[in-house]
Amino acid sequence: MNRRRIYRNPVNGTRGCLGGSRHSWAVVFAVAALFLTAGCSRGSGSDVGNDEKTAVVGEVTVTKVERASISRVLSVSGTINARPNQDARVSSLVAGRIAQMYVAEGDAVKKDQPLAKIEDKLYRDQLQQAEAAVQQAHAQLDNARLTREREENLFNRGISARKDLEDARTQEKVGEAAVRQAEAAVALARLQLARTEVVSPLNGMVVKRLLSAGEAVDGTPAQPIFQVANLSTVELFGNVPAEYLGHIRVGQKMEMGTEALPGAKLEGSVVAVSPAVDPATNMGLVRIALANPAGRLRYGMYLAAQVPIEIHTDVLVVPRKAVYRNEEGAALVYKVKGDAVVAVPVTRGIETPDRSEVTGDLQPGDTLVLDGGYGLPDGAHVKVRP
Repeated sequence: MNRRRIYRNPVNGTRGCLGGSRHSWAVVFAVAALFLTAGCSRGSGSDVGNDEKTAVVGEVTVTKVERASISRVLSVSGTINARPNQDARVSSLVAGRIAQMYVAEGDAVKKDQPLAKIEDKLYRDQLQQAEAAVQQAHAQLDNARLTREREENLFNRGISARKDLEDARTQEKVGEAAVRQAEAAVALARLQLARTEVVSPLNGMVVKRLLSAGEAVDGTPAQPIFQVANLSTVELFGNVPAEYLGHIRVGQKMEMGTEALPGAKLEGSVVAVSPAVDPATNMGLVRIALANPAGRLRYGMYLAAQVPIEIHTDVLVVPRKAVYRNEEGAALVYKVKGDAVVAVPVTRGIETPDRSEVTGDLQPGDTLVLDGGYGLPDGAHVKVRP
């Protein structure tokens, strides 16, 4: 005979009747276990929320805090030019047609070396004409001298009047002046003939040839034939904002670079800082000299110089990538302690493209997160990548 047994629900405390079969008791205990499991799951949710921050694991690379010097630099760019009085646009001093060109771009030249020849037939004819005028003037002077001597003799004998003697002396002086004038014309004609040969005014190199043989020139500076420059020492002409001019000193050294010479380290020095500022741009000119013995720096080449304008020594320096920002935009670094990180607020100072000066709760040798720090909460667990 089956007996009914009274049982108590272990979850809600209610009572009920159950038959005495073993199958029925198994059902009861299964239901109770289900309710207990649900209750435990609800109770453990808050613990997971509390541990979520510390349970975050990120893979990061690390770096060290260093004590070093760092400088703020000003980038000054411009083109290569010759030094003052070492660059000239060479023109013909006489008009005519270019008969011959002796040099081309890139040729080295010496001072007074011929560069081109202007047709000189006209100037040779002018010289011959001037020389003939000298001979004529000398002949007239000799005649005037004889006339004066004859008039003096007649005057002393009382035959000639004084006026005739004075006229003869005047003609002699006129003849002497005519000779000097003709001789000056010869000198000028010779100079003009010599000027048909265009010469270099300095030692250097032909950087531009502006005309060719057969073209006509008017003999004025407005029509140059060549540009010659001495490039053994060159200068960078750079414009600097007025507020930085006071940080630049004559004699200051600096490093330079150019895309035309990748990897080349060039050193220059400031030779002049303009005392005037362009009111339209608020910029001032800075001249930086560079030695160029091998001729690697070309006329007109673009060049950029890094001018140090502020230097901090013995300060804490970290890679610039190691400085992050929080949601408010404040700068911070992540200091690695064991397998966790601590967010340390910092104040940034001088920055370069790859390094940053920082001040805060840091010491030289502290380990900081370099890569992988974005989004890390304070106290997060991290794994350091080798």
